[in-house]
Amino acid sequence: MSTQEMDGVRSFGASNSFVEDLPQPVEGNMQEDTPESVRNSVIEPRVGMEFDSLQQVIEFYKHYAYSKGFATMTRNSRKKKGFSETSYVNLKCNREGKYSSSIDDPSKKRSTIKNACEAGIKASMDITDKKWRILSFIEDHNHELSPSKSRHFAAFRHISTDTRRRLLINDNAGVRINSSIKASVVEAGGYENMTYNQRDVRNFLEKERRLKCKEGDGQALHDYFVRMQAKNSNFYHALDLDDELRVRNVFWVDARSRAAYESFNDVITFDTTYLTNKYDMSFAPFIGINHHGESIILGCGLLSSEDTDSFVWVFRQWLQSMSDIAPKAIITDQCQAMRRAIEIVFPETVHRWCIWHITMKLPVKLAGLEAYQDIKHYLLKAVHDSMTVEEFEEKWNHTITLHHLEENEWLAKLYEERERWVPAFLNSNFFAGMSSTQRSESMNAFFDGYVHSSTTLKVFVEQFEKAMRNKVEKEILSDFECFKGKLECSSSSPMEKQFQEAYTHEIFKRVRLEFAGRQGCIVNELVRGSDEVKYKIEDEACPGKLFEVRFNSSECLVGCVCRMFEFRGILCRHALFVLSQQRVTILPDRYILDRWRKNIKRKHTYVSTCTDDVQHNPVLERYEKLHRLAVGVLEIGAESVENFNVVEKLLIDLKDNFSRSCGKQPSSQRKNSVGAAPDVVRTEVVRSPTVVKRKGRPRMKRLKSSMEEAVSKAKKKRNNAVARNLAHSTSTTGVGGSAYGDCSTSNMEYPVSMPHSHDGVIHLTNPMPSQSFVSESMSQTQAHGNEDQALNLP
Repeated sequence: MSTQEMDGVRSFGASNSFVEDLPQPVEGNMQEDTPESVRNSVIEPRVGMEFDSLQQVIEFYKHYAYSKGFATMTRNSRKKKGFSETSYVNLKCNREGKYSSSIDDPSKKRSTIKNACEAGIKASMDITDKKWRILSFIEDHNHELSPSKSRHFAAFRHISTDTRRRLLINDNAGVRINSSIKASVVEAGGYENMTYNQRDVRNFLEKERRLKCKEGDGQALHDYFVRMQAKNSNFYHALDLDDELRVRNVFWVDARSRAAYESFNDVITFDTTYLTNKYDMSFAPFIGINHHGESIILGCGLLSSEDTDSFVWVFRQWLQSMSDIAPKAIITDQCQAMRRAIEIVFPETVHRWCIWHITMKLPVKLAGLEAYQDIKHYLLKAVHDSMTVEEFEEKWNHTITLHHLEENEWLAKLYEERERWVPAFLNSNFFAGMSSTQRSESMNAFFDGYVHSSTTLKVFVEQFEKAMRNKVEKEILSDFECFKGKLECSSSSPMEKQFQEAYTHEIFKRVRLEFAGRQGCIVNELVRGSDEVKYKIEDEACPGKLFEVRFNSSECLVGCVCRMFEFRGILCRHALFVLSQQRVTILPDRYILDRWRKNIKRKHTYVSTCTDDVQHNPVLERYEKLHRLAVGVLEIGAESVENFNVVEKLLIDLKDNFSRSCGKQPSSQRKNSVGAAPDVVRTEVVRSPTVVKRKGRPRMKRLKSSMEEAVSKAKKKRNNAVARNLAHSTSTTGVGGSAYGDCSTSNMEYPVSMPHSHDGVIHLTNPMPSQSFVSESMSQTQAHGNEDQALNLP
């Protein structure tokens, strides 16, 4: 072999990265003759070529195969007797061999690449000098070669470390795989320059997700909670386990949310209608309102059953995490199990039902009535337009009597429970303007970008953490907007100036609307007493209504029949109009609520959210550190042409002089560490939950078109015929008399209700160092059934 050939082999052997050394295709549409120049530049194998290692032989032949348009495989290898190293290898074209199938039907046989191709090389290592030499080389293939298609062979596809890093970042941020790949295509300059495809990306991300839960989903979730609590002792979590130590219910709340509740414990909403994980466990967030009027998360639960015991468990855990301070008011749907749990755990809390859920049932419950439209109109008018209890009672009863609805059980049941949902009964309490669980529904929609129906518990909680950081950042930005400037007043009123100085921007916007609305108010009647003045106000925005406002001059007290201040915490335009008529310029502090103030230093603003920075891939962890160091150098190099030339030369020298093999570890030493520290001795098991049975219509039981029905019937008919043939063959061969192969009936176990015993609840808020767990794979048994009927109204 010539000196030039030897130099070429040695220069090739200096690099252990095959993909980086592959010839890059030119931009534009790749043609069959495009790699011709590449094909001529690649050294062909020759008998007698020398290499320093087996890896160099394999990479050299792969490099050659890429330039010709075929893929390689290792046909066989062997070691010499008495040696531990491989001393012989037979590399072949991947179309070597023949495909044989046990299936007789040709239409059901799989496609195959096997074509009995004999092309390949054989090489062996000389024991004396440890050099590898090519013994034989067969060049000719018995099939067509296409260099332009080389990039599609699995042997040549590769995802670089930098790309893996970006894919993981995008995946954690909720970016869809298709979007990540589109961005990579643009960066590469077209699909023809890509070194991987969509399937490679999906396989890589799926493997990374499995690594996070390799010890089992339940155990991974527990380990995650322990790590979070180690970073902040105020992180609270609890797992409810059944008798088999399977996760049944989960609750957690971070330190920031616990601190925020100290300032915003007046009203919360609670809803469990959103299912976002592979076990169909209900997502149960506790939602509050901050000083900007924004939704904040005050704790979260995942429930396997929506029965009274489950709700009692999660409510008690939440109450314990909040130092046993119950909320003043709570809004939920009409779930009877939830109602009973609230009566048990929050007996003093005002419980309000979501009015939206009730009114949305009107078409279902009353659509069959002849005067449905009129009935609906007057019922909604009675509910929403009545400012007093007496007014509601009169309008409701008039509608019931007029349309002969006395025997309607649904309306009768609604009327019996009117104190739980009719605004006239509830608006004397503070609800921050909420009469429905819309905040919870909006929070569910917010999480759509982070989780999906196949999300494991561990990944769900991780994505929840990222969504939490998003909400926290939104609050920080709102605080900044209040810090950097003021909103203009709508009038010259000194009272409005008070609110401008005190309230956050979002709340002041609402106050400003009320001040502007004073212009539409007119005094209809005025009655003066000794200390109290009673006004009846007409409002242009509500024609036909009179709003009674009382003002006590001795104590500067004002109250309106609309009870906007009691319900929303903001003075209504009618009260502001009366205050102006009474020449009040400075409002008492009782009308400027602390919960809306922007100049109060709240405890939760000093608490950061917990983050789990455990890296499951040590290669990416090292790459991330090096990447952060390199970015600063690259930014300096990009500032000018002179800097660019200097940095480029330094990087080229570094790459040429640095031996890549010196930093590599054997594959046996590259193990990922996931979960708890390796020195933890696990004594118990936290097992993954079972898939629970959800309320309502099953997910896949949707209405089908006539075409789908016809196709389904045809498939079912064919399957039945196959089953009959199988049963006939089974009976004639004497194998088992039943479908279970044991001449008996099915031994299937049906789900039963599991009571929540005290022993089944494991509190992990302060786990002992010795209390650790080992995971098992998830069981697919049925979940325990619901013990309560969640629907309230028939």
